Amino acid sequence: MILKKKLLFLKILIVLFFFYIKYYICFFFINNSEWCWHKLGGKTFRVYVSRPAQKKSNQLKTKIIINKRKKEENEKSNMRKNDYKSSSQYKLIEELINEYPHKLPYTNLKDEPFILLKDKLNPKYIKGYELPFNLINPIKYELLKLVGKICDPFKPLCCYSLTPKIFIDKMFKDKSSITYDMFCYNLEYKFKFYMPSYTEIFKFEKELLWKLYMTVRNLKEVSPYTPLNDHERVNKILEDDETTLPITICKVNKEINRQGIHPSILKMFFDFLNIEKMNNILKRDNAFLKLETIKNQIKNRDFMEGIRPDYLYIMFSKNANEYYNNFNHKQYEKEFLDSINYNTTAQKMISENSLYKKKRKQFSEETKTSLMKFYDIQLPSFFKEYMKKKDQKHKEIYDKIKKMIHNKYLKRKQRREDKLAGKISNQETNSDTQMDANLDEKKKKKKKKKKK
Repeated sequence: MILKKKLLFLKILIVLFFFYIKYYICFFFINNSEWCWHKLGGKTFRVYVSRPAQKKSNQLKTKIIINKRKKEENEKSNMRKNDYKSSSQYKLIEELINEYPHKLPYTNLKDEPFILLKDKLNPKYIKGYELPFNLINPIKYELLKLVGKICDPFKPLCCYSLTPKIFIDKMFKDKSSITYDMFCYNLEYKFKFYMPSYTEIFKFEKELLWKLYMTVRNLKEVSPYTPLNDHERVNKILEDDETTLPITICKVNKEINRQGIHPSILKMFFDFLNIEKMNNILKRDNAFLKLETIKNQIKNRDFMEGIRPDYLYIMFSKNANEYYNNFNHKQYEKEFLDSINYNTTAQKMISENSLYKKKRKQFSEETKTSLMKFYDIQLPSFFKEYMKKKDQKHKEIYDKIKKMIHNKYLKRKQRREDKLAGKISNQETNSDTQMDANLDEKKKKKKKKKKK
């Protein structure tokens, strides 16, 4: 019992001892630190940091700067969106979008009477060289071509709705802005035409174009598949006067793609996307902003669907009529001829340069051949004899040199054999080596004197 009491007392003493030590240490360091900061206040010190720590700090700094820039850019883009939404153009687009699909434009048969005659077409009465043979309203046909090129392609038959991201990536690629000429070039040559698939406005025009293609060529429409009794093949072998609907669709798409779009419609679409109204320059952000805002505001839109072909026709029809009617054909012809003349002159210059280079090459070759004729004089007979004698002398000299080298090699070999046999003593060899060393030293001294 006494031992237990002693142990408890010792434990209490140890705990108290450690507690007081900690208290005094803390008090001492805190007071000293305060005193040091009081003394060193206002002075600057250079702290040495390791390289990995410096790299981390620099990375953090760059992250902060990038985040600030991103915030500023986002604020600017939001301001731009709000400004565009408050404009009068956006309100007009909103009204058009809200009207569709409840209020479609009325198709008047007086303007388009040939829609009813799609099943009663006769090749005798069709005049012209290209589709649609003046049977469709030209403005509507031009808009159909534009919509077929803009919308998302479902190769090789048709196209679906327009998604702004796909269209702008294809148009701009890696560029932030493009000119009007590049815009027209991309639409005409980079984008391919595919017939719009689900439309109510272009429903009759599609069928009419397919029927026209078949009637002009005196072709009959046949189903592409064989009957159930035929077990040899799936697809039917067609005759010369037979076609299928998929083949006609592909052929019509190719023919319309070759025609191109009217320049007034191209200008209308360029001005439609150009919010800032800059001369002959279209920015990527402006075009994407306009199409994306239109897409987001459309009602009755399916999930992951873009802008339908009918919406596009409703938005473009009014502006297209104005641009098409106000199109100055004479001025366009003048600009077109000027550009052709410029290209022809450039090509002529290139061709003339190439001809000049060819002629210069021929002239240089001819002069070279004519100059070389002076050196083609026949040598006299005594010169040939002289050359033969010279060659013989050279051969004799080379043979002598070979014999000398061979004799030297044989002497060395004989000397080695004599050493091994013991005929020649080491003293003689040492004396010979000393003589050789002395000769080498004399030669070196002579060379040094000459240099001086």
